[in-house]
Amino acid sequence: MSRALRALPERPPRALGAIRVSKERDGMVSPDVQRVAIADYAASRGYEITGWIEGLDESGSRAKSAWWPRLDQAVASVEAGEHDVIVVWKFSRTARHRLRWAVALDRVEEAGGRLESATEQIDVSTSAGRFTRGMFGEMAAFEAERIGEGWREAHQNRIRSGRPASGKPKYGYAYDPERKLHVPDLDTGPVLADVYRRYVAGESVYQLARWLNAHGHRTTNDGLWSDRSLRRVLDSGFASGRFMVAGELRDGVHEPLIDDRLWQDYLDARGRRRAAPSRTERSQYLLSGLVRCGRCGGSMVAGQFGNARAPKYRCKAGKEMGPEVCTGGYVMAALLERLVLEDLQRVAARVDEHTNAGKAAAARRTTVKADGKRLAREIARMQDAMARLQVQQAKNPTPPMVYQRAQAGLAVELKQLEAALEASDRELRSVVANPARAAADLLATWETRAVEHRREALRRWFIAEIRVWSGRPRAEVKIRHVWEPAETFD
Repeated sequence: MSRALRALPERPPRALGAIRVSKERDGMVSPDVQRVAIADYAASRGYEITGWIEGLDESGSRAKSAWWPRLDQAVASVEAGEHDVIVVWKFSRTARHRLRWAVALDRVEEAGGRLESATEQIDVSTSAGRFTRGMFGEMAAFEAERIGEGWREAHQNRIRSGRPASGKPKYGYAYDPERKLHVPDLDTGPVLADVYRRYVAGESVYQLARWLNAHGHRTTNDGLWSDRSLRRVLDSGFASGRFMVAGELRDGVHEPLIDDRLWQDYLDARGRRRAAPSRTERSQYLLSGLVRCGRCGGSMVAGQFGNARAPKYRCKAGKEMGPEVCTGGYVMAALLERLVLEDLQRVAARVDEHTNAGKAAAARRTTVKADGKRLAREIARMQDAMARLQVQQAKNPTPPMVYQRAQAGLAVELKQLEAALEASDRELRSVVANPARAAADLLATWETRAVEHRREALRRWFIAEIRVWSGRPRAEVKIRHVWEPAETFD
C-alpha cells in the first residue's frame, strides 16, 4: 500500500501596498506612516507584500491625475493574477472620485481579488460590511466635493478682489503670503520688462529665449526657457497689471512691470508677427515677410538659391506649384535691400513732402479718433439696450425663443461694433505722424541695429509690402508705404 503524500502548505496571499498623498503639507499622513501601517496590517493577516505603488502630490478626485494610471496598474496586476489583495491605509487613498472608486472596486472583485484598508477593517463578506465600505467611499467623495467647493469659492473671492485664483509663481514677481499679493521681484522683474521692450524693438521670441538661457535666467520651475514658455509669459499680460480669467484679461491689484503703452505696443507687434509666416520672426534676412510676387501676389521666401548659393527672394507659388500657377522667379536680396535704403533716404530728404504727409496723417488721426468716439458711444448704447431688454424680460416676460433671438441679435451687433472699434484703435496707433523724421532716425542708427530690429522698424513705420516682377536684365520693384492705400498696386 502506497504512502499518502503530505499536502503542501498554501502560499500566503500576495499583497500590493498602495500609498497616495494628495499634497505635501504640514499635518498630512506621510508616506512612511502609511507604509508602516500597511506593512503591520499585512503581517497580522499573513499577507506577503510583493509590491508597492506610491503617488506623491497626486489627487484622488480630479478627472486628470497622475494617480489614475498607477491605480489602473495596481488593478491590472490583480486581474493578471500577480496579486491577491490591494492594501491601502484608508479607503479614501484609493480614490475620492465616485466613478473611479466604483470601477476599481468592481474590477478587483470581478478578478477574485480584494481591496482592504489597514485602518478601516470591515468584513466585506457580509452585506453590512459591503454597505459600510460603500459609505466610506461615499464619504471620501463627499469630502473631496466639499473641499473643492471651498477652493472654488476662495478662488472666486480672489478674482473679485483683483487677484489671480491662486498664488502660483509668476515670472517677474514674488508672492507675499501675508498680503496674498504678487509683488515685483527685484531680480526677475526688470528682466521681464526688458524682454518686452526688446520684443517690441524687433527681437524674436526665439532669440530672447536663447538670451535668457545664456545669461542664467530660468523659469519659475527652474527650467530652461523655450519659445513656447516665453510666449505664454508674455501673452499672459500679468506684467501689465492684468491677469487672465477664462481667456479674458482683467485688471489686477498687483503692481505692473510695464506701462499700458508698452503692453499695447507688444500686442501690436505680436499681431503683426502672428500674421506673418512663423519663420519670418527668426529670419536672418532683412525683408522676410515683406516681399511679394508681382505676378501672382504670393509671398517670396528668402534663402540661398542657385549655383552660387547667393541670398535671394523666390516666388513660393512658382517654385512649389510650377509655371501653371506662376512663372515666379528670383530677385537678389542685395538689390532689394539697396532699394529699400535708397527709399528711406528719399523719405528722409523730402521734408516738405512728408511734412504734408504728416499733416495728412494728423488729419487722418483726427478722423480716426472721431470714429473711435462714435463707435464707443454706439457700443454704450448697445449695452444699454441689452440691459433694458433684460429688465423688460424680468418685468414682462416674453416667450423664451423671442427673447433669445432679440438678445442674440443685439450680441452680434455689439460684437461687430467692438471689432470695428478695435480696428480703429489699431489704425490710430499705426498712423505715422512724421515719416521724414522717423526715416532719418532709423538711418542714423541703421548700422548699430540688429537685423530683426531693422525689419520690425520697417514693418511698423514704413513698408507695407514690396512687390517684385522678376526678369532680366533687372527686376521691377515697387514699394508701398504704410501711409499709402492698398490699391497702389491694383
